[in-house]
Amino acid sequence: MFSVKALRKIFITGLLALIPIAVTISVIIWIFNMVDSIFRVPLEKIIGFRIIGIGFILTMFIIFGTGVFATNYLGKEFIQFIERTLSKIPLVNTFYLSIKQLIDTIFMKQRYAFKRTVLVEYPSKGIFTIGFVTADVPLEIAEKTGQKMKSIFIPTTPNPTSGMFVMISEKEITSLNISVEAALKLVVSGGILLPEEKQIK
Repeated sequence: MFSVKALRKIFITGLLALIPIAVTISVIIWIFNMVDSIFRVPLEKIIGFRIIGIGFILTMFIIFGTGVFATNYLGKEFIQFIERTLSKIPLVNTFYLSIKQLIDTIFMKQRYAFKRTVLVEYPSKGIFTIGFVTADVPLEIAEKTGQKMKSIFIPTTPNPTSGMFVMISEKEITSLNISVEAALKLVVSGGILLPEEKQIK
């Protein structure tokens, strides 16, 4: 028999695994249907017969073409311009930024910048939180403080893409034997999904 705690953990794990998949599939299906509805009839009139799966084929071309465009300088500048414009429109900016943060979280782009997982006392003594080492502090700061320090990113729950940047002395940092991915799951779940490396009962 499963305990209530175990059932809750299983449910949350399933939910966190299912949501990104469901959202991704839903978005892909929506794009396919939209493209199919726009181009199917005109193409049928031009070529004289129906092509099964035209929405899928055209969507693949559109996605690939967007990827090619977004990887060159002009494309990057254009996308950044669109992002800046959307970020300035009331209501639209909230929706856009939320979706962008969700995608960043799902694919965990930020994990590549995190070197290791640490434990720090933040925001005050006696309160511990998960943090990620990003780099050494600038030389000028190290010289003026007279300490060896690290740049730490402290994520927030449930959206780890936002958080605080702090600089902490190495003496105040405790390294953890927890992978960045496992630590991110711990943060997103609010402590429900414990790291598999070592679970504290």
